Amino acid sequence: MASAARFGFAASAFKAPGAGLGGELEGRITKALPPFKEILAAPLQVQEDGLGLSAILNSAERAFDLAVALQEATWPLSLRFTLASAPLAGAAARDEAVRARAQKLFKGMDRGAVFRCELPGRSAEECRLADAVSRLHRTLTADWTEGRWQAVRSYRRHGRQADVAQELSVTQQAVSQMLLGARLRELSAAEDAMRAWLAEPRRTTLWPMKMRGMAGAESGPAGRD
Repeated sequence: MASAARFGFAASAFKAPGAGLGGELEGRITKALPPFKEILAAPLQVQEDGLGLSAILNSAERAFDLAVALQEATWPLSLRFTLASAPLAGAAARDEAVRARAQKLFKGMDRGAVFRCELPGRSAEECRLADAVSRLHRTLTADWTEGRWQAVRSYRRHGRQADVAQELSVTQQAVSQMLLGARLRELSAAEDAMRAWLAEPRRTTLWPMKMRGMAGAESGPAGRD
């Protein structure tokens, strides 16, 4: 559990012709939020230009999970994210100041960076390593197709290949192949590592990277059938 009271969280669309989070994508984002209601200290807001959004979290532990949910909701649009600890009191602790603190981290963000954070007790090296894991996570989705995207989203909701097959009107074998192609097992390993690191924001050494499933996995996620 984070010791700081709140965290600024922001997402920004990589600028490209027609890129934006409004319209249909805003509807997808809204549908992705219910599992995260308990960590939202202030609602998620989409910027007027539609190129970014921000929220205030009461815990950092599931910040990367929220980032993943937003990225999958807006696929194939690419997003990048920031996470910043907020003061407990004073003008800097006000909602707008906390949002602005997170959005400010986009300035000077390395080209290709995915997840930039400033957290208490975390060194710059640790935060760069966290971004490296986030970039790897993003790379694993580079070969997604519409079918793989739909299979992953459905599997995250249901957790059973049989239910995904029923929802998508395909065979369970087809679902298994789509999840294998989507690299869901490796994605989940990266998510587990990030979640474990964010769960202890005052850790002063690099977190143990339990990433055995990240490389060389030859089978997809086992369905609970």
